[in-house]
Amino acid sequence: MATSRREIMTITSTESLRPPSPPVSVQLLDLLMGSWRSGVVSTFAELGVADALGPGGLTPAQLAVRLGLKHDVAERFFRASASVGLLRQTEQHTMELTALGHALATDDDASMRNFARWTGSTAERATWAHLPTAVRTGRSPFAAMHGSGVWEFMESNPDTASVFNSAMTELSKRIIRPVVEAFDFSRFGSITDVGGGRGALLSAVLLKHPATSGVLFDQPDVVSRAWPELSDAGVADRVTVKAGSFFDSVPAGSDLYMASNVFHDWDDARSRLILRNIASAMHEGAHLAVVEAVAGVDEKADQAIALMDMDMLVLCEGKQRTVQEFRTLMSEVGIELVGVSRAGLQSVIEGKKVS
Repeated sequence: MATSRREIMTITSTESLRPPSPPVSVQLLDLLMGSWRSGVVSTFAELGVADALGPGGLTPAQLAVRLGLKHDVAERFFRASASVGLLRQTEQHTMELTALGHALATDDDASMRNFARWTGSTAERATWAHLPTAVRTGRSPFAAMHGSGVWEFMESNPDTASVFNSAMTELSKRIIRPVVEAFDFSRFGSITDVGGGRGALLSAVLLKHPATSGVLFDQPDVVSRAWPELSDAGVADRVTVKAGSFFDSVPAGSDLYMASNVFHDWDDARSRLILRNIASAMHEGAHLAVVEAVAGVDEKADQAIALMDMDMLVLCEGKQRTVQEFRTLMSEVGIELVGVSRAGLQSVIEGKKVS
């Protein structure tokens, strides 16, 4: 049936109500100001504004006094914090935390305070200023900036390392539930978590599967602090803690080997070495579960993963890989990629030892 004149007029009228897109210069300006917004969030976290404000409201002057800040500068910073959605002003002219602001409190269940502090640290933010060098050369500028590679830097800068480790713990809490729900761990009687940190993911898996035992494997200074996590989860009696470097060897004997956000820290050569050591520890038919933010699996996550990829390049010459890149690396050490499970931002790449 032909479209009536009235229908055409209605369509034209609807189209005319759509707001015009901003000029490209304005769109670019908004993108470029993203680092400024991030700076406000990081500073909010570093200053401990959410902890100082707590559940009740304070006037800007009261909050400035509590934080030990100059009143006039503090008011400007609080205004900027409100502009990015961390604070709101009440009718009584006090400042209150928004939901985003609450998540920057140390004891909030959804706290991302230490991740915000890490992104604002000199180790992270100043290194990003040299992204052009990293893109041109394919090499991380971190050592040239800070005098050593990122992992050596952490060893000699314990305060930064503490913030970084706490930031990674916060992130891991966000990924654990989707991974445990997405992947069928019930098929395996024993699991070795390679580079498993303090055991948060392994604890969650064992908690859901009471017939399964685990091995937590990481560097000595890391696993030495794992017992409280394992005990609090009620799984300590089912976990064997082993210390070592996955660049040297991996404990043998488990049905499943798990590596969560390990390979994105390393280039292909080092990742291949880790995989080879895992494969050497696996019996034929044993499985591997690689938990990573994998590019190209879900387009809704691809922007975040692409930015994470640049962060890995800048910091340590690591990378966020595609499924095909994992398939290639695994095949080189006798592991066949047999499945991909989506788990929120992360994916679980499943492999099986075939030779």
